[in-house]
Amino acid sequence: MDPLLDWGEARHFDHGGDRPCCLCGRPTPLRSHAGEAVHKVCAEDWNAAHPGEPRRYTLPSKDKPQHDVGTWRFHNDGPVTDKRAPALAPVPTDSPPAVVTLDVEPGQRGLFAA
Repeated sequence: MDPLLDWGEARHFDHGGDRPCCLCGRPTPLRSHAGEAVHKVCAEDWNAAHPGEPRRYTLPSKDKPQHDVGTWRFHNDGPVTDKRAPALAPVPTDSPPAVVTLDVEPGQRGLFAA
């Protein structure tokens, strides 16, 4: 289960009135960081359903490791990095080059799979 969003800041509540949630269509006074009308629960469900979306992370510190605070669309309040920090560093491999030149007659390209 994904963590619940922390939307405690006042900017997530619009005193101007309800608008339809961008995800379910029901009225809500809640707003995302980008100003989208959205229920917090709908945003949490969207995050859970889109695990491959670009993520935001907390700043790592001496006593706290970096951690995921949600997607770029719906994320927690609080300090986050401005960069999309990868969770793992790339591992060098001895893979062959990505581009391979084949000696194929014109009109025959695309018929063979690598």
